[in-house]
Amino acid sequence: MPGIDKLPIEETLEDSPQTRSLLGVFEEDTAAISSYCQQLFQAMQRIYHAQNELSTATHLTSKLLKEYEIQHFPLRGDDEVMSSTLQHFAKVIDELSSCHAVLSTQLADAMVFPITQFKERDLKEILTLKEVFQISSNDHDVAINRYSRLSKRRDNEKVKSEVMEDVYTSRKKQHQTMMHYFTALNTLQYKKKIALLEPLLGYMQAQINFFKLGSENLTQQWEDFLTNIGTSVQKCIKHYNMHIVYNDTCY
Repeated sequence: MPGIDKLPIEETLEDSPQTRSLLGVFEEDTAAISSYCQQLFQAMQRIYHAQNELSTATHLTSKLLKEYEIQHFPLRGDDEVMSSTLQHFAKVIDELSSCHAVLSTQLADAMVFPITQFKERDLKEILTLKEVFQISSNDHDVAINRYSRLSKRRDNEKVKSEVMEDVYTSRKKQHQTMMHYFTALNTLQYKKKIALLEPLLGYMQAQINFFKLGSENLTQQWEDFLTNIGTSVQKCIKHYNMHIVYNDTCY
């Protein structure tokens, strides 16, 4: 039914077949939203857990580099330069670890929390209201069936009065629950847009903040340090290759 964006609450009292048919469309849409949001929630959970693991692993790496100088290597020799270099690396990686930790926190607050709230609060509310509405509808059907079986000759006025009161009470309850259910389904049509966009905005903003934080912390000083280390490593590799060639030639 294209163009239909809300259930007519004013028609809940009549409870016509057309209204029930439209309700079925909204319930089908709600089921699709629930399924999709569950998949999106699981994907975002994976992002968060992966980032959290990266933060923990980065911190552990920094910790191990700091502990290099207290390790016992039988062939270590004079290793002050290596120890100093690894301490510098540990400091850089420690700053990166802090950045990753901040990103993990922001992803939890701005990405995972909103979609969790939508799933655990709004979608669960719809399911609860659906159950309550179904129960009240069944009770009303039972009351109607009991009323339709009344015999004018056999049943006294007291029994008729009780049955009619039961029909009235059950119909009133069904009407009230139906209005609440319709209102919640209509509200969900607006909330689902927010539920999809809010965690995505949170994810992107957290990533932007992470890159900004990394840019601020990884200064020119660290870039120069990494360039120097890279140059030194290349020299060592070149020297090693020349040594291998020389040994092979001698052999």
